[in-house]
Amino acid sequence: MFQKHHNRDLPSLFTKLPVRVLLLSVLCAMMSILCFQFLMQWEQWFYLQLVKRGMMFSFQPEKIMEEIQEKAKDICFYEVDRQELIELLELDKYDDGYTYFSFYDGDNGGFQFYIFLPDYFGDLGFSSFWYDGGYYGPDIMEYIEFKDTTEQVFVYSMHLAKMTVPYFFTVLFISMLMLLPVPIYIGNRMRYAIRMKDEVLAMAEGDLEHPITVKGRDELRILAENLDQMRLAFDENIRKELEGKKANQELIRSISHDLRTPLTTLYGYLEIMGQTKCSQEKQKDYLARCIGKVEEIRILSDKMFEYALVYGQEEETKLTEIHLGELLEELEQNREFLELKGFSVQLDIKAEEGIICGNAVLFQRIFSNLFTNILKYANRGSSVTWSVAVDKGTVRFVFGNQKGTQKNVVESNGIGLRSVRRITELQGGSFFLFQDQEQFVVTLEFPLC
Repeated sequence: MFQKHHNRDLPSLFTKLPVRVLLLSVLCAMMSILCFQFLMQWEQWFYLQLVKRGMMFSFQPEKIMEEIQEKAKDICFYEVDRQELIELLELDKYDDGYTYFSFYDGDNGGFQFYIFLPDYFGDLGFSSFWYDGGYYGPDIMEYIEFKDTTEQVFVYSMHLAKMTVPYFFTVLFISMLMLLPVPIYIGNRMRYAIRMKDEVLAMAEGDLEHPITVKGRDELRILAENLDQMRLAFDENIRKELEGKKANQELIRSISHDLRTPLTTLYGYLEIMGQTKCSQEKQKDYLARCIGKVEEIRILSDKMFEYALVYGQEEETKLTEIHLGELLEELEQNREFLELKGFSVQLDIKAEEGIICGNAVLFQRIFSNLFTNILKYANRGSSVTWSVAVDKGTVRFVFGNQKGTQKNVVESNGIGLRSVRRITELQGGSFFLFQDQEQFVVTLEFPLC
């Protein structure tokens, strides 16, 4: 039939499809996380590259400080409130939502107030693990001279926040691309499984010429190899069955034709004998010839039965209770005939009672085949042994003989023994054959009812 195939290039664990998918998924997930964290650390660098190339808002903190210094020298810092300070320093023009200022006492460095602090400062976009707080430090710090004091002024640029969301989703998309090998691999194996399914359906519809595609190094490959072996086995079995059927039909036609000749001859002899126009010597001669023709017909009919049994369709066999004594009587009749033919038969009966569930006609066929086999192939100079015994609810028949010399042995086609095996199995029995250069032994076992 077909054999199992195993992948020997890798340990069996790594040829399992679920393990491969799991390992690939874990590897791709780790690569995706590492890629995401790595790219997020380069957000400021990427932002600065865009600024240098004029693709982002251009921020000039030095110029802002110069303008503030120019206006601050005419202002008394402690005589105005924060709103007036914004108006006097004209800071409104820098209020773009991303720039803010902080003022510290120039003498002791104590914090005083913020101007234009963005509302989103400190939210999730600035506190998540992938951001570095240093990115949002002051762009410039200078001491500004007012009429009555010196202030330490910090100018902060938060323009990087403009690209936080787009950069995040861009990096997320790039990182997700690292997971693509997983669906690609699964999709590839699924397409292969679908293709294999189509090929199996084609095979089920009778197309045994198209091979099953074999690829990969996992369970699907092993399945495909076994399916292809099964396809080849089916194709071979069907081919042999067709050949056997054709040969069987030819044999039946041939035997049917051959039967006409001895039947015609037999009919002629019987017709002559029935007219009582021949002498007694002629009648004896014709009677001997009729017996010969009957033997020819019997041999031909046996062949037809055996071929029909071996190559025919399985049919239900009607089994009834058969007493062991009936089978022993059948054996006794065959023994007497063998002795008339010059054989020495040793019949060893160790049981005479018991009931077998079988078919009497089929048992006659079994004994007839074994009896004919002895007549054809056994050595007449040695004893033929038949034994019958009952052991543990089983009846055992053993038939043994010594093979004839090479000159006397007729070439066998094995149909008779195959017929015996088939008939035995149809009745729930077991068939065992032993033979070597000299001995030939057939053992049949049947369960008692």
